[in-house]
Amino acid sequence: MALNLAKHKILIVDDVREMRMSLISLTKSMGARQVFEAKSGEEAIEQLQAKEIDIVLCDYNLGEGRDGQQVFEEAKEFGMISPHTAFIMITADNSANVVMAVVDHSPDSYLIKPLNKSSLESRLEQVLQRKRIFKQIESRVAVCDLMITKHPKMRFDLLRVKSDVLFDAGNIDAAAEVCAGILMEREVPWAAIGMGRARYLAGDLVKARQLFNKAIEQNHTSMDAYDWLVRIGREEGDLETTQKTLEQIVELSPKSIARQQILADVAAQNGDHETARKAFNAAVGLGEHSCFARVEDQVGLVNAVAETGGPDEALEVIEALNKTRSRARGSANQRPEWPLHLSQAELLFENRRADEARACIEKALANYAEEPRNSKDLKAIALAKACYSVDMHEQAQELTDRIVRENHDDDSIILAVRAMYSEMGMDDVGADFVDSARRQVVEINNRGVGLAREGDLDAAIELLTHASDDLPGNLTIVLNVLQAIVAQIKHAGYSNQRQYLINEYLGRAENIDRDNELLIRLRKKLKKMQQVSQQKIVA
Repeated sequence: MALNLAKHKILIVDDVREMRMSLISLTKSMGARQVFEAKSGEEAIEQLQAKEIDIVLCDYNLGEGRDGQQVFEEAKEFGMISPHTAFIMITADNSANVVMAVVDHSPDSYLIKPLNKSSLESRLEQVLQRKRIFKQIESRVAVCDLMITKHPKMRFDLLRVKSDVLFDAGNIDAAAEVCAGILMEREVPWAAIGMGRARYLAGDLVKARQLFNKAIEQNHTSMDAYDWLVRIGREEGDLETTQKTLEQIVELSPKSIARQQILADVAAQNGDHETARKAFNAAVGLGEHSCFARVEDQVGLVNAVAETGGPDEALEVIEALNKTRSRARGSANQRPEWPLHLSQAELLFENRRADEARACIEKALANYAEEPRNSKDLKAIALAKACYSVDMHEQAQELTDRIVRENHDDDSIILAVRAMYSEMGMDDVGADFVDSARRQVVEINNRGVGLAREGDLDAAIELLTHASDDLPGNLTIVLNVLQAIVAQIKHAGYSNQRQYLINEYLGRAENIDRDNELLIRLRKKLKKMQQVSQQKIVA
């Protein structure tokens, strides 16, 4: 039976009009009725945000702006495409770097231009059949077993899905059993990786490393195996071996921004400034139109250039970066730039250009004041120190006060602040300042908790919410707000207004530390309370 696309919404993404028209014609010859088009990565993202697309046919090279890989990454990261959307990458470039970049990021398939109806139809049939079968499986192991019986030609693919389902469910031993069964039949890299994953989760890092290396021996482009080796190396603190592994990865797939970023970070930690410079430079280039861009890559590049080429060359790099940022201003990928201004200020101050340094610090402070800011970032302390260095004492004290009060119970931050004052020969002043700021927060927290224990929950919530609004980065205060609301719900019952307040402060807490143990427990408790409330309404 010929492929019929009548029920599918299709998006064609290509910067060349003739190619878009050709693909539209080909899909309509297969029965397609709803075909949309985009001539750039930006337009593709807009279409994916606005419509529920079933099939995406996206060219890899889209001219200026995002390329096809970046469209896929962003759409996948932010849920613009469902797990059941077929995303097929199309490219005229069959060079190893481009093909590896496409395969590495796992779209459903890829095609090499020129295309014809036969090749497109055949590939779509394969992908859509896989999607239909996997959609039926979802998270049910029993259905997966049934599908293996019905589709024996897809047995290995379905067993891979089954192992992933079992891993996601936390049934590690059963997942390992599936992978071991595959390995007894033949050497399959993904099965070796699955076994390695199981050993890693069991804490057997030696065996896990052996299995990941086995997967690489079977297929030297098994990128997941390399990634697991990097994870193990970083956890064990073996940064030298980790860097070598990362260098192998980026040689195979140089267009992966995430791996370039990790290599840059690790090389910088190892003091290998040349490698860090190269990797940071690659990350900056790849990040220009990527949702995974980091201002830390620009700062890292500047620092690496300063180490390898001196401060003057680093200042030239900053100038070039500022021009690029100016052109990109207003784009979705624009990031807060205060750390870059800080780096520039530090270099200028080092070159005894204090007035120019002060101007950069003023820009950094203005940017830092804009949301989102992160007072846990040690560069925030460096910004306070820079303020002191150019006699901006009032601004330095304001910033340090906020850093201390937002992190009053984080010993690493408090020690870093004390070290800053010690470096400047201001130990006594720093000690008094830090102790005073911490005492203010402790007193407010204690007062709020005390009111809650006395049963005056309204007053407790009012006091703590005002304190949290003043110090949005203080996780302890946010968690105390949530605990007071939980007590209020237990006492006075669930309401939409209380749920609205919960949502606000849950979001605030997750932005600070979504993996905090108390936050996880509170989240579960609140979910259970909401379910009980809904059951009462239904009853």
